[in-house]
Amino acid sequence: MSNRFNRFSRVVATTAIGVLFSSFSHGAGFALEDGSVRGNVTPGQLTARGEVPSSLYFNPATITDLPGTQLEIGITAIKPFADVTTTNPYTGKNERGYATSSVWMLPNLYLTSQWTDSLWFGFGVYTRYGLGSEFKSTWAGRYNSTKAEILSLDFNPNLTWKVTDRLSLSIGFSIRYFDIELEQMLDAAGIAGLRRYNDPGYSPYDVRQNLHGDDIAPVLDLGLSYKLTDALTVGFGYHSQAKLTAKGDAKWTVPPAVRALAPYYFQDTGFHASNFNPDKLMAGLAWDATERLTLSAGVTCTLWHTYDTLIIHLDDPMLPGRSMLMSEKSWHDAWRFNVGAEYAFTENWAVRIGYTYDESPINSGHVDYFVPGDNRHLFAAGVSWDKDSWTFDLSCFYEVVDDFDVKARPANGVYTGKFMDASGYSCAFSVVKRF
Repeated sequence: MSNRFNRFSRVVATTAIGVLFSSFSHGAGFALEDGSVRGNVTPGQLTARGEVPSSLYFNPATITDLPGTQLEIGITAIKPFADVTTTNPYTGKNERGYATSSVWMLPNLYLTSQWTDSLWFGFGVYTRYGLGSEFKSTWAGRYNSTKAEILSLDFNPNLTWKVTDRLSLSIGFSIRYFDIELEQMLDAAGIAGLRRYNDPGYSPYDVRQNLHGDDIAPVLDLGLSYKLTDALTVGFGYHSQAKLTAKGDAKWTVPPAVRALAPYYFQDTGFHASNFNPDKLMAGLAWDATERLTLSAGVTCTLWHTYDTLIIHLDDPMLPGRSMLMSEKSWHDAWRFNVGAEYAFTENWAVRIGYTYDESPINSGHVDYFVPGDNRHLFAAGVSWDKDSWTFDLSCFYEVVDDFDVKARPANGVYTGKFMDASGYSCAFSVVKRF
């Protein structure tokens, strides 16, 4: 993969995703579940059946419900809030760190086209993984993380076969672009033995470490939708893991005094790190309880056990004998449950409400500040207007994140404390045009 192509891909991904240093990721770990404006409220319903083109984000097999050619363009804006408390293990001083809080802008695009009575084509551009956390370079947890940013973008073509009037099957192959940037401070004075190592108190001799790399990998997407009865439909989606080997630049910003004493250390070099974006399994059910009322439920399992250890190999040692950086994660598989209801007031207007419980995959024994957060509760509502060849959707949700106690690991720059007062707001809009 040429450097020129990777740079071009990063420009496309950054522009499309629009991640602007938001304070915390939305969703379990660094997974994002915001690929559909309507699906932000009732994801189980769109996993079971196709109502708008963005249903292929959950389950491409559902697009056989969409006649002709349809185009959907949407965007979700997320505003998160949270902070972290820490206790200095040497002085007992308590501090509160505030992450930089901005807005995530997550656009998406979907196209579905019926080619024959039994064959459909679908194409989506969206993101399944993303993260943004940024703290001041002087905050207490700086020796663990001051910045963690992940950008990803999927280009997903797929084919769906309507086997019978009740059964549809789909297969697709996404191309995923993945970009990661990690930044932290290194306690040069502590490394030299001039003070207690990783003392969170102020030091003028901190070295800034920045790692920035990217990669491209394929992803397999499978789907099934089956109408059990005229009123009850179930659907299943599978999105495979992606093995990524991010390659890029490792850079250090060194204070003059440290550079003068150690001129041959912390020299910029390259790095590579291999890891997996996990498999994702989705299931949904939609039941037309009456002519106007639809009830739905869904479940997603993200197989985060593949995120076991993050190992970064440096092309040249940053210190004598230190050419590898390792961070143990040991994440566990995470579940996401949702229920929802839709009511059609008229032929043109419908409203929706939904609740989602999102389990965190983070292992409490290896928690760090890259992804500070815990289990989440999302309360969502939406409205749609449909007339002639147009559909407009608007949705909003409020997110509450459980507080999480952090156990100290000073050698990793993590101190006794708590992730607390985390919440978030979102507003999303999409338009569908049928041709």
